[in-house]
Amino acid sequence: MCFLGTEGLTDEALWWRIIRLLVIDTLNVLVRQDEINRMAGWSGLFTCRCRHGIIALWQASDDLRRYALPAVQQIAHRAPRFLKDSFRHLMWYFTNTMQEILRKINRQAEAMGRQVYVVGGALRDLLLGKEAPDLDLAIDHDALGFGARLAVSCDARFVVLDDIEEVGRLIWHGHLLDLAVFKDHAATIEEDLRKRDFTINAMAMTLPDWLRADGSGRIVDPCGGREDMRQKIIRLVYGEALRDDPLRMLRAFRLQARTGFRLADRFLELACRQRGLLRRSAPERISSELHLIMESSRASQVVGAMLESRILAQVCPEISSGAGVEQPASHHLDVLGHNLAALAAMDEIISQPHHFFPEAAPVLVAYLQSSRHQRWLRWAALFHDMAKPQTRAIKKGRITFYQHDTVGARLFREMANRLRFAKIDRERIALFIGQHMRPFHLCNVMRKGPVSARACLRLAKTIGDDLPGLFLLAMADSLAGKGEARPPNMESELAELFGQVHRQMVENIAPLLLAPPLLNGDDLIAAGLRPGPLFRTILDDLQQAQVSGEVTDRDAALAWLAVYKERLAIS
Repeated sequence: MCFLGTEGLTDEALWWRIIRLLVIDTLNVLVRQDEINRMAGWSGLFTCRCRHGIIALWQASDDLRRYALPAVQQIAHRAPRFLKDSFRHLMWYFTNTMQEILRKINRQAEAMGRQVYVVGGALRDLLLGKEAPDLDLAIDHDALGFGARLAVSCDARFVVLDDIEEVGRLIWHGHLLDLAVFKDHAATIEEDLRKRDFTINAMAMTLPDWLRADGSGRIVDPCGGREDMRQKIIRLVYGEALRDDPLRMLRAFRLQARTGFRLADRFLELACRQRGLLRRSAPERISSELHLIMESSRASQVVGAMLESRILAQVCPEISSGAGVEQPASHHLDVLGHNLAALAAMDEIISQPHHFFPEAAPVLVAYLQSSRHQRWLRWAALFHDMAKPQTRAIKKGRITFYQHDTVGARLFREMANRLRFAKIDRERIALFIGQHMRPFHLCNVMRKGPVSARACLRLAKTIGDDLPGLFLLAMADSLAGKGEARPPNMESELAELFGQVHRQMVENIAPLLLAPPLLNGDDLIAAGLRPGPLFRTILDDLQQAQVSGEVTDRDAALAWLAVYKERLAIS
């Protein structure tokens, strides 16, 4: 393979560039060879961090280790001395799995005379034939002391999460395990399980049984969790479970999103009656559950159920304002119905992007490998028109929603701040909402001729690497509007437009943005200009001149600047 963009790098930086590229290329996730520079810093579902840098990888799984390890071993023996320890760490990571740390925990438990059980979602997922995203362990007593001693013996980190309830987290070479004493310091595991949230989570297995390879371990199931799994139902363990922790209302819907099980009638009855208690839950915990729902392929189905039970409006009251808000003839639904239809369309697009963008499917598939990207897109689809009620007007007999995109971005930021979203989540989703009309405006331009490189550059500088996401959102928006006056062939136009814009990005925009600038601030000062916000405007305008072919080298850039100065003087 070729290594691009390595000029001027230090030896260490050059080696890390090679490692990144080799691992990524081995996993065959590059869309185009000329995108290597951008992809080299890309982070997918899983990122392995080493002392000297970050290696972006495709997904966290044992298959990944099998594929990536040979790529690393291939060049490890040629690495400079200053990288040897990082290579050892990296190869160790690829060859060790969660089972190794569990065996260490089991040996420690036997030596200390402790009873350790695997509990909760991991056991449920095992019975469903799914890979558990995390692992929870219940310990009969002194979980914090056990975790601290384990951390020393395993060269791991142990963080206390709750010293009263005795909950801690073991961090071992990228693996996370939560350790907790039996709930309410119960005397037995059965008593612990009867204090949990849902029956399908109220099962346990001893750690030695879990480690058996033959699957013959005995499951402790005092609440009938296995039977409820057979019936595919999510049922509360005890009647006061929602009062004890109201967040369980959202967790039930998150479980439904993960499993596809139905919610018990008794749960829905209690949740509707007690939904006001959700105000007691920390915003961070609420947003965490909602994010997990938005990462699910069943998001639209579950959001619809949450809306029907009035649980969603309890935490996101903004969603209800679109109910009954009439739209123009290009739409067949009110604003709320349209937003829900856009979320359903997004679920469908994420599951089969090739069906909607046949020529650009590899680009979109690569973008959608990130669960965070999927989450952003589903949030944006559900709230992309959230400001239409506030911006609705009737002018000359026509319904208008002027600036609903920019107002919607502001409203979403307010909601996200209330729910304590991470900054990157808040800003990216708000950006999608604020820009969601751009592809439709560009479609109007494309009907008159090819989209210019200048327009693509402006879009690239606004949306950055999330260009695929913006077009996926536009496609969902278009599919959700089926009124009589909608433009014909809108979806095929969006697909064609994305192809044009992406080609411009690869052939013209990316080389321009990656290349050293023809002029910088020092050049502007030397030309007699005073530093200030104008500098950014000038350099942006210079890039526009470059991408359109007006300016091709430094001499032409200086001549362009002289003319620019004259225009400033005249104005």
